[in-house]
Amino acid sequence: LFFIFAEASFASPIISGISTNEINIDTKFEGAKILLFGAKGDAGDIVVAVRGPKKNFAVTKKEKFLGIWYNGERVKFKNSYSFYSLFSTSSEEGPNDELMSDLELGRGNLNFEVSGKVEEEKRNEFQMQLIENLEKNGLYSSGASKVDFLDETLFKVILDFPKNIARGVYTVEIYLVNEGSLVSFQSIPIYVNQVGFSAKILDFAYNESFLYGLMVVALALVAGWLANYLFVRFIGK
Repeated sequence: LFFIFAEASFASPIISGISTNEINIDTKFEGAKILLFGAKGDAGDIVVAVRGPKKNFAVTKKEKFLGIWYNGERVKFKNSYSFYSLFSTSSEEGPNDELMSDLELGRGNLNFEVSGKVEEEKRNEFQMQLIENLEKNGLYSSGASKVDFLDETLFKVILDFPKNIARGVYTVEIYLVNEGSLVSFQSIPIYVNQVGFSAKILDFAYNESFLYGLMVVALALVAGWLANYLFVRFIGK
């Protein structure tokens, strides 16, 4: 069993590590759990944030006209975390102050960049809908889970990654905060990779997007022709 330890950003009173810093996704992937452990030597709260690679999102509001539902207004968010999980030794979402806002710790402190000009009220409405959708898919935590302490100094956290996570580089950030001041900070990367045949298809679709599109269209035409032939041949009679 191997353990990966963080490199301290300061002369740090906290030491931490994880059981593995690599997750491989294949067709049988059902999610992963990683153990984060550490020790603190100074007073203060431990806050742990796990952030996934940034992506662009589009949120569309469903509207109803004459009994028919249709896609109404749409707001696009860019450079937003595809995954966000928070843990804290304090209650709820951790110490609530200016430092937490600056560090984007806590769901209410996350920065969502909007594409184009959007009224603030509308922005907040669509942003909340985006967060709720990510929570339903297990990609965002609804609050802060507790950091488990084995004694006064040793702590551990189980990092839970669902099966629908995006590939890319995730960061595990460990903060020691005392009375509104950042005492220490460490960061550990986790690499999420696609492996196997599905990885080859994904890479081909990304690197050869035009050719991949032609193949998908051709496959759809062949499937449609074959279905029509079988219907006429065996059922149409």
